Amino acid sequence: MRYLMNSCFNLLKKFVGYNQSVSDHFDYQKNIIEGLKERNLSDLARIELDKLNIEVRNKASQNAANSLQLFELERNSFELRGTQNRSIQTNLPKIFTHLTDFYTLSMLKYACVAGSHSNITQQNYTIPLLDGILEEAVQSQHPIVLLYYNLYQTLSQRELDTGLYFEQAGALFLKHYRELLPQEQNEILLLLINYCIKRRLSIDAESFVKKGFEWYRWGLEHAVLIQKNKLSRFAYLNIVGMGLQLFEFDWVAQFITQYIQYLPSQFQENYQHYTTAKLLFKQKKYAKAQRLLTQIEYDDIFLNLDSKTILLEIYYEEKSWDSLEALLVSFSRYLQRKKVIAYHKKVYKNIISLTRKLMSLPPYDKAAKKALLEEIKTTNPLAERDWLLKQIELLS
Repeated sequence: MRYLMNSCFNLLKKFVGYNQSVSDHFDYQKNIIEGLKERNLSDLARIELDKLNIEVRNKASQNAANSLQLFELERNSFELRGTQNRSIQTNLPKIFTHLTDFYTLSMLKYACVAGSHSNITQQNYTIPLLDGILEEAVQSQHPIVLLYYNLYQTLSQRELDTGLYFEQAGALFLKHYRELLPQEQNEILLLLINYCIKRRLSIDAESFVKKGFEWYRWGLEHAVLIQKNKLSRFAYLNIVGMGLQLFEFDWVAQFITQYIQYLPSQFQENYQHYTTAKLLFKQKKYAKAQRLLTQIEYDDIFLNLDSKTILLEIYYEEKSWDSLEALLVSFSRYLQRKKVIAYHKKVYKNIISLTRKLMSLPPYDKAAKKALLEEIKTTNPLAERDWLLKQIELLS
């Protein structure tokens, strides 16, 4: 039985490989052409090559995959025709052009991925020949090469130097996104959005929150954010968060119910529950938000952390000091009990510590108020900094 199962498994793997090869029309036709060449059926190979050439050149795409296909066509053309008559010009210049485009597009694409990853992990990547690629790319007439070039510069330069690159990358993407595969459209859109998220801590933070939110809305309207009928749960939360930050309450309420269906089924109930509570909180419907947040313990640790932060703000603003004190104790124990990434643990410990200091701040003590104000401004890492500063301002 084991021998039979092993044989069946090997047969199944061969079928999967064969099925994958025939499902890719270009590779299937290319294999036919190369098979005909090996059998010295050059005339038939040239006929098939001409047909495939027309199909590929009629495509709208201009991505790395398209450049690689064009290179393969020119390579086959060269092998069939290029050396038969030494007195005629060859297609070698086209071979070099398409191969260069493929290499440049692929390198810039993954250099952008590396740049985005470095912003999160602080890990530096050594990318061979990148300087030469960038020098070549800036002079390119290929729109997708220019898109990736501006996107790379957006992600890798100092913040003061990135504005123009970001705007050019966005404009090129809007103009040429249809020439990319759906997955590439999604990747580039998320890189643009992640740049906006990164800039939320800058001086012009509000404008980048607005730009990020506009990109998210564009991605939904053009079905770029939804891949295989699925929306990332992180995108779902970010969209709600940015929309609430911009007071787009009606739009967010509609989004929560309309797009929850695109989340993986195991997340739908909790995420709709949590985002609805967050919307109610921002609308200052504290009683309804509180009822929702105290009904459930979320499976996602970060939803739990954020929901506890919302409750903290509700209890403070409603002056429910006993409830707030109990929450601060349970919040601290939760952080000790759970395996939370050190950075995030520090963020929430700082919120708890500063809230305690805010609660015990002596009335009318201007010196103590000034000292706490300065501490809130300089404490890092810290979420909810704006809320804490606002509470200081409201004190007598």
